[in-house]
Amino acid sequence: MKSTFPEHDNTSTPFVHLDTHACTACWECLDACPNSVIDKSFLYLADTLIHEHVLMYEATQCTGCLKCMEACKFDAIRPNIRVQA
Repeated sequence: MKSTFPEHDNTSTPFVHLDTHACTACWECLDACPNSVIDKSFLYLADTLIHEHVLMYEATQCTGCLKCMEACKFDAIRPNIRVQA
């Protein structure tokens, strides 16, 4: 698990966007990603786990294969509409 306090936007890559509220932490996308772009994240408040989800920690490594999106059964990962042509 990587830091829960990243210094940049960690919900998007150039190709996909993650809705952390829709993520159910099933971790299917972790296995689907061939480039290890995604990792687990846990949010604690006063030593109590209040939310767990995935984050895009290595966004620059994303090649746009969309395997994470295909693996997500909860539509938490969608195409990034901010992609410029």
